[in-house]
Amino acid sequence: MEQLITTSYLFEKDPLLFTFLRESDPILSVTTNYHFGNMQPRRNGIQLEFDGGTLELTQQRRQFRFRWQGEAIQARIPLAGRWFGLGELVNQPWDLTQVSLPLSDFLTADAGATGFSNLMSPAFLTDQGVLLIVHSPVKLGINQPPDAPTEFPDYVFGEQIPFDRRPVFDTRGRGDGHLTLLGDDLPFDLYILNDALAAHRRLVTELGHPAHTPPLELFGAPVWTTWAQYKDQIDQDAVLDFARQIRKNQFPYHLLEIDDRWQTAYGDLEFDPVRFPDAPAMIEQLHEWDFKVTAWVIPFLQPRSQAGIEGAEQGFLVRHPDGGPYLVRWWQGRGYLLDVTNPAALAWFGRRLRTLQDATGLDGFKFDGGEAMYVPKDAVLHKPGDSRNHYSHCYVDWVGRNFPLSEVRTGWQNQTAPILFRLWDLWSTWGADNGLAAILPATLNLSLTGYPFTFPDMIGGNGYFTFPRNPVLNALIQKVIIPAMERRKQAAAGDEDVGVHASDVPEFIAHNPFFGWPPPELMVRWTQLNALLPVMQFSITPWQFGEQTAAICRRYTRLHLEYTPLLEDLARQAARTGEPIIRPVFFLAPTDPDALACGDQFLVGDQLLVAPVTKKGASKRDIYLPHGTWRDHWSSKRYTGPQTLKDHPAPLEVLPFFHREE
Repeated sequence: MEQLITTSYLFEKDPLLFTFLRESDPILSVTTNYHFGNMQPRRNGIQLEFDGGTLELTQQRRQFRFRWQGEAIQARIPLAGRWFGLGELVNQPWDLTQVSLPLSDFLTADAGATGFSNLMSPAFLTDQGVLLIVHSPVKLGINQPPDAPTEFPDYVFGEQIPFDRRPVFDTRGRGDGHLTLLGDDLPFDLYILNDALAAHRRLVTELGHPAHTPPLELFGAPVWTTWAQYKDQIDQDAVLDFARQIRKNQFPYHLLEIDDRWQTAYGDLEFDPVRFPDAPAMIEQLHEWDFKVTAWVIPFLQPRSQAGIEGAEQGFLVRHPDGGPYLVRWWQGRGYLLDVTNPAALAWFGRRLRTLQDATGLDGFKFDGGEAMYVPKDAVLHKPGDSRNHYSHCYVDWVGRNFPLSEVRTGWQNQTAPILFRLWDLWSTWGADNGLAAILPATLNLSLTGYPFTFPDMIGGNGYFTFPRNPVLNALIQKVIIPAMERRKQAAAGDEDVGVHASDVPEFIAHNPFFGWPPPELMVRWTQLNALLPVMQFSITPWQFGEQTAAICRRYTRLHLEYTPLLEDLARQAARTGEPIIRPVFFLAPTDPDALACGDQFLVGDQLLVAPVTKKGASKRDIYLPHGTWRDHWSSKRYTGPQTLKDHPAPLEVLPFFHREE
C-alpha cells in the first residue's frame, strides 16, 4: 500500500507564484507573469482574478486542478530534478531536462522542425513523484534556448534542420530551465505523489490502458517488411524472392509487409497490374510458406487517383477554406488527405480495405502517416475537435477498433488502443539523433506515458541517404540537385504533384555505408537491442553482410522466440493493469538516483534486466544493477545490487542481460 502523505500549496502575488509541498518540503512551483487582482473562496480551493482572465485552483487530496480562463495564458514550471514522459522526440533524451526545445505548437509530427515526433502525449512525470497532465491545445517549450525563433516550417525536408537540433541537447546550460505552457483557457492537473513509479501508475489510472492485447502472434517470429531493403522498387518477383531468401537463410518469420509501392496510385486500393500481375496468387504462395501478409496504406490520396476523384466528389477529404479538397505536402509529393473525423469517410475507407482483402487474401495492413502536422492550420474538417491532434486520435482510434492485425506510427490520447505502435523511421546511425541510441529512451518514455505495446522501426534502420555535414555540399544537394531531380521525376510521370524521396537515390549510393547504409556492427547491435523487446521487425537482410553477421542476428532472433512466452504473459498483464512490458530500471527502485538516471538499460517486466550496447566499437559497458540478486544469463555468475558493474564484457556476439532472482 502506498504511504500516505500530506500535500498543500502556497501562493504569492505580483506576479503569481504557486509552491506545492509534500509534507513540509517544496516539490514544485508554477510561475506566471500575471498580477493578482481579487480572490474568491471556492469549494476545496480558490478563484483568482488577474489581468487578462481568471484562475480556479482546487485540490482533491494529491490532485491540484488548474483551470485558467483567458487568451494566451502562460504558465512556467521550473525543471527541478529529472523529467520524463512527453513521448517520442527526433533527438531523443532519457531526461527531458537535457534538451532545449523552443516554444512551439505541441503537435504529432513527422520529424517536426522543433523535434516533436509521431507519438506524443501531454503528460509528464518527475523523479520526485510529480505528474502533470495538460488538457488543452498548447504551445510547449522545454528549457527554451535564448533568442529562440517564434515561427517554424510546417514541413522540413531531409536535414534542412539537422536531427541533432530537433531539439538541441543543452550541454552548456543555456536554456531557461523551465517547462512552459502557452494556450487559451489553459487547463492542467498536477499530482504530488510518493515517487516516479506512483506518478506513472496514477497516469495510467487517469488516461486508461488497453482492455486487451494486440494479436499475440505478432510477439513471436519477426515481421519482415520490404521497405528498407527495396524502398518503392518492388514488384511481385521481388516480394517472392524476399520470402525465399528469408526461408533459405533459416530466419524465423511470421508476417511479411508489402510496403510502398504496390498500388496503382496513392489512395487507390488495388495492386498495380504491371508490378503485380497476379497478386492473389502471390499472396496464396506466401500463405503456403506460412507467411501472413499485410500491405502498407496511408491517408493520402493522389489527386488524379480514382480514390482522390471519388473522395472529392463525396466530401470525404480534408477541405480548403474555399470548399475544395486541400492539397497538402507529404513525403511523396502533394496529395489530398482523408478526413478521418468524418464517419462516412472512414466507412468508405474501411469498405475499400475489406474489398481488397476479399479480392487478394491480405491478412491486415500497416497504417502509416496520420500526424497532425499534415493538417493545415486553416483546413476544414468534418469534426475538428480542440486541436489538429484530434486528427491523429481519430485515425488511430478507428484503426484499433477495426483492424487488429495492424500497426500505426502516430497517436494522441490513444492509450486505450489495443494495437501496436511503432517508432518513427529511424536512420541507420548510432546516435540519439534518430539512430540506435534513440530507441531505448523513446521506448521507455512511451511506456511511462501509457503505451505498453510499442516496438522500434526496422532493425538496422531504414538505410536512408545521410546528408553530408559539409554545409556547402549539403546546400548544393538540397537546393539544386533535389529540386532538379523532382522536376525530372514530375516530367517523366506527367504529374506535378509527385516528389523526391529516399527511393530516388541512385543504386550505387543507396547501399553504400558512407551515405547511410548500416555497417555489419550496427546490424548486430540493433538486433541484440531488439531481441528482448515485444516485436522484432527486419527489412535490411542480415545475410548480405556475411555469415558472421547473419549467424549472430539469427541467434538473437531465436533468443526472442525463447522469451516470447514471457512477453505474451506481460502483454496480458498490461491489458489487465496497464503495467508496461518494457520498464525503466527505476520500476524496481523508484527512489534510487542511479536507477532514475538509467536510460540505456531496460527491464522486461520485473524478471529481466537488459543492457544493450549502443556505442560504435564498444566491447564493454557499465551496467547498473538495482537492489536484489541478479544472475548473468551467459556466465550464470550472481551479483548483489545495488552496484555498478564497471566495464562489463560485451563483445560483438554478446547482449548483456540478467535474471532477477528475488
